[in-house]
Amino acid sequence: MKPEQLLTDETFLGWYFRTDDDAIKKWERLMQEEPALKANVEEAVSLLKLMQNEDETTVDEQQIAQASTKLMARVQDWEDAKPSKHSLKNIVVRWMIPVAASLLVALGVVWYVNKELTSKVYVASEKMLELKLADGSVVKLNKGAELKVAGMEQEDAGSREVWLTGEAFFDVSHLPNHRGFVVHSGEVDVAVLGTRFNVRSFSHSTSVALESGKVELSLNKASSQKLLMQPGDLVEYSNSSGNLVKREVNVQNYTAWQSGKVVFENATLLDIQKVLEERFGLKVQVEEGSKLGEFNGVFPADDPSVLINALTKAYPHQVVRVEGGVQFKKSVND
Repeated sequence: MKPEQLLTDETFLGWYFRTDDDAIKKWERLMQEEPALKANVEEAVSLLKLMQNEDETTVDEQQIAQASTKLMARVQDWEDAKPSKHSLKNIVVRWMIPVAASLLVALGVVWYVNKELTSKVYVASEKMLELKLADGSVVKLNKGAELKVAGMEQEDAGSREVWLTGEAFFDVSHLPNHRGFVVHSGEVDVAVLGTRFNVRSFSHSTSVALESGKVELSLNKASSQKLLMQPGDLVEYSNSSGNLVKREVNVQNYTAWQSGKVVFENATLLDIQKVLEERFGLKVQVEEGSKLGEFNGVFPADDPSVLINALTKAYPHQVVRVEGGVQFKKSVND
């Protein structure tokens, strides 16, 4: 299979982006059984990495149209030659364009450009990724996070805007013309001028921890509900409640992931549950009436087994390993 065909193979992309366990097993086995395949895989991986490189090439709309037509024509040729129940055109749209936000031109890369603003998408697939945006702002993406950026180059484009899925730390540059900076994260919008803060966005909740400066939060479905944050504040939003809830925290605990750590300080069962589910992707079962004492400790951010071992020792018979995660049980003394 040629490198360009690998780029439109759904199982190959599932292996590369680590999103499909079956695809990961399949391609690890294929590369062991077919050494000749390895060179093409490495070339395809190089192309995918190139597509994610932040040193992009800017081109005009005519070049983009030509590149798009060329790419989709090649995909149509492959599809006509070898019909499949999975449309290759759909795979290109599903994987290559949303994830890399780019189009292949020979061996080069062209970022998708719309009529008004340049948009770029950055993905931290397997490790943390640090970005320096065009306005001088620095963003650190945690593993698995995705950031779409718009309006950085145009000085008269109004607010700088980004869209975040996952977790990121922002160090926003204050510009002389006082241009705002807005982070869209789930249902929450974070508006700032220049500040340092952490945003964690998952399917059911969003949290913002402010290290310095000031930010204003609002809900994109209810612009009347706004909340001003001060340094040391944590604001959490859940889809179930639909409200912004603020409390004071040690912000360093929420930014420790940048140094590869997960920190618990007087953590409750709910705090632990969120980390296990959101950060490590584990299944957590909580028996009605379960509760734990305050939990403290520092653990590696890439190995949940260390945390689970500590929990089972700290709360014997209350924290039990189950397939795919853990279960919290009610104490026999309660």
